[in-house]
Parts: sequence; C-alpha cells; structure tokens
Amino acid sequence: MNEQREDRRLRRTRNLLTGALIDLMVEKRYDSITVQQIIDRAGVGRSTFYAHYRDKDDLLLSGFEAAVDGFDAHGDDDGTVDSQIIPALEFFKHVQENRHLFNALTRGRVIDLVFEKGQDYWSKRFENYLKGLLPQGREPEVPLPVLANYAAGTFITLLKWWLNNDMLYSPQRMDEMFRQLVTPSIKAALGN
Repeated sequence: MNEQREDRRLRRTRNLLTGALIDLMVEKRYDSITVQQIIDRAGVGRSTFYAHYRDKDDLLLSGFEAAVDGFDAHGDDDGTVDSQIIPALEFFKHVQENRHLFNALTRGRVIDLVFEKGQDYWSKRFENYLKGLLPQGREPEVPLPVLANYAAGTFITLLKWWLNNDMLYSPQRMDEMFRQLVTPSIKAALGN
C-alpha cells in the first residue's frame, strides 16, 4: 500500500511538472523557459524537480517518451506492406487534435530535440514491424535498420512540413501521401 501511494505521488509530481512545461511552452519559446518558472507553475520545489530530472530538456524528452509509449495504432494490421506501416493516420490525427501543443514544440531548438527522439522511436517501431514481414531466413535487399530509418525520416519530415504549413492537408491526406512515398520503396527493398 505504501509503495502504491509512493507511485501515485511520483506520477502526480511528474504530471505536474510536464503540465507546467507544456503550459509555459504554449505561452513562450522553450529557450526562454527556466526551471524556476516550471517549478513555480507546478508548485513543487527545486529539489523535487532535480530528484526526477537533470534539466528541462530531460523533462521535455521524458514527457515525449511517455506520450509515445502510450500511443498505439488502431489501424488494420494484416501483416502486409500496405497495412499500417506506422500508425501514421492516427498520429496525424493526434497531432491535429493537439495542435497547440505541437505548434509550441515547433518553436526554437525544441523541435530538434523532439524530432530526433521521434525519429528514434518510429525507426525502432518500424524495424520491429518489418521483421514480422520477412519470411524466415530471408534477408532484405536493404538492411532493416536502413529501411526503418528511411521510413521514419520520411514520416518525421512530412510531420515537420505539415506543422510548419499550418496543417494544410487533412490527416487522411497526409497518411495517403506518406504511404505513396514509402510503400513502393519498402516493397522493393523487401523484394516484393
């Protein structure tokens, strides 16, 4: 019971700090936000902040990791290249629904931190997916880490472009364009 209360307090503190950072990012550039402003907004002490995070970048990236770890595809995954390569449509919808947060993330140097982490996340997820498509003992024309990084890079680049262009197209259209760009390359690399 005591451990459960400890976990709840830990989650609550982390949520307060993450929420404070997000609120501040909507109001001002990430580069101008200080740890003091974050802890004042969250209502926690400096020692509490540093017990959980090294700096505000660590807080930002940990919040990003928590968000993507909870993200799961809802698409139709029938094990073919044309099915949910990456849950692009769901993620584009998620970005559109949280546009104020993602617009805040695209200001200043924070975009590089977040998108670098995003590229790593999507690349690993994509590589795991591709492993399931390969028949036992068959090697793809292009090594899986290279192919996964290519697809993740395309996805991240499209996402950046979409955000920087005021979400000019619908999530559905962005998903279609992503698939048009990567599916032929993936099929060729897998020897399909």
